[in-house]
Amino acid sequence: MDSIRNIIKVRVNNQDYLYQYENAWDKEKQRSYSKHRTTVGKLVNEKVQLGRKFLAANPQYKDIEFKFEDHKLIAVSDLPVVNDAGVNAVLSKTFPLNAGASYVLKEIARQDGLLQDLKAVFPCHWKDLLALAMFFVIYPERTLANYDITAAHSQLGGNPLDSQRISELLEGITLDQRQQYMKRRLASSCGGENNNFWALDTTSISSYSETLSKVAYSHNKEDPEMPMIKIAFLIDETNGEPLYYKVLNGSIADVTLLRNLFVDLAQLRDKQINLVLDRGFCSEHNFLMMFRNHVGFVAGLRSDLAIAAQTIDQLMPSLRLALPETYSTTIGCYCATKQIDWYSSTRAHGKEQYPFYIHVYYDKQREASEILNMTELVESFKGRLEKGEIPNAPLFRKFFKKKKDKTEGAKPKDLYEFDVHSWVTFIQTCGCFVLGSNEVESASKALNIYRQKDTVEKAFNNYKDKCGGRRIRCRECALEGKVFITYLSLCLRLMLERRLERAGNDPLNTPRVLERLNSLVLYRHETEDKSKLYWQEIPKDDRLLMERLGIKIPAPIFVI
Repeated sequence: MDSIRNIIKVRVNNQDYLYQYENAWDKEKQRSYSKHRTTVGKLVNEKVQLGRKFLAANPQYKDIEFKFEDHKLIAVSDLPVVNDAGVNAVLSKTFPLNAGASYVLKEIARQDGLLQDLKAVFPCHWKDLLALAMFFVIYPERTLANYDITAAHSQLGGNPLDSQRISELLEGITLDQRQQYMKRRLASSCGGENNNFWALDTTSISSYSETLSKVAYSHNKEDPEMPMIKIAFLIDETNGEPLYYKVLNGSIADVTLLRNLFVDLAQLRDKQINLVLDRGFCSEHNFLMMFRNHVGFVAGLRSDLAIAAQTIDQLMPSLRLALPETYSTTIGCYCATKQIDWYSSTRAHGKEQYPFYIHVYYDKQREASEILNMTELVESFKGRLEKGEIPNAPLFRKFFKKKKDKTEGAKPKDLYEFDVHSWVTFIQTCGCFVLGSNEVESASKALNIYRQKDTVEKAFNNYKDKCGGRRIRCRECALEGKVFITYLSLCLRLMLERRLERAGNDPLNTPRVLERLNSLVLYRHETEDKSKLYWQEIPKDDRLLMERLGIKIPAPIFVI
């Protein structure tokens, strides 16, 4: 029997209805349009139920069972019948797997040397470690408790692992193995050579845990009332790869971190390194340590540091004149540099002298913005005082002083007065920021290097939100192993983002790209001796994407 053609399915109120349509051509608009549409019936549990009006007009279709397929209604009696028991046996041993994203990530790891380093350091468990890292990249919203279920439907590689086996694997990752791996990654990096710099910074991970010894209260940027642990990352600004990490007690301040860092790096690398540091690491003791260890650096300087304050007082009056010769077009602001000699005399090291470059920058737009924002904040403080509320904020205590001649029973607005002297001091440094370096003499070059430090902030955001870094629920003995896995996943994600950027894609679209690649299906067919894998046809757009990323198109069929 001939099939009924030109059938469309329309869902209305959770019910699928079938309509037969006829199109016509509009010569004026040069496009087709629906001439008329007739109700045919509906789909109930994937079975076609023809409507009474349609059967009354077409009695020849009565008592015939139809199947909706490819915009047609086909009589079931006309469909081919498969009775081959061999075909059913093959289908029962064939399993579809999500495999596109894991294939691309594994190829990137192989091409960038990460896979070889894992094999060298973890010869027995590299497949499992890589599979866990890819799991966090592809499924960032899932936890390791879901790993065995997810792995059963994905081509992640490695062995099937339940929660107990994963915990044992994480606990078995030793300090020596982690250091060996990072030493190999540091050796493959060009940081510290040819004036390339590594950016160092820390991030805090909030935790409710009462059993992890490194969880402690400190200055938590996300939630001041939550305890936390800290993780320090050293990231190559050339390619954005995290080369080193360290899990720290939450109470350790950034300013005290460098001493331990130099001890670790001395064991991991014997070449000179160059660091980019923010103001949190700014202290005379840290600078002296970097001088003595021959570490090149570009660091943000706090304005209250004595040498920074003196230089600001000397250079800012001329910068505020906005003379053309002090303006740098490459960085978009006015700048000046002062070279000083850093002197130190101690019994242990004797007299020391090192060159130190202090770069002062002045940005009029930044000055206007800072003044406007602070003015609005001061006005809000005044408004709260009028309502009888005393703000508990450092900036309030900076700009408002308690009146000496007022009693404690007075209203808040009568207890405090605006401190003009503090405001004048603030205005003098508005729009100004300071960098220090023992290597970089040019102010514009130093600022360009320092601005690349945002690779660290991007890495922190990726680590917490895209690589499972916020979830550190584990036993004390598995903490270091869990962080190592999330560190590997961060490396893989940043490598993928870097390739997308080079291919002209926005790295912000990485989640969409991973979802798109993960929809590519690999079929696994189990035989008596081996498993045969074959790819579903890869769409043209996905093949072009792989080529732009520098990934070889997978072979259609292969055996493992």
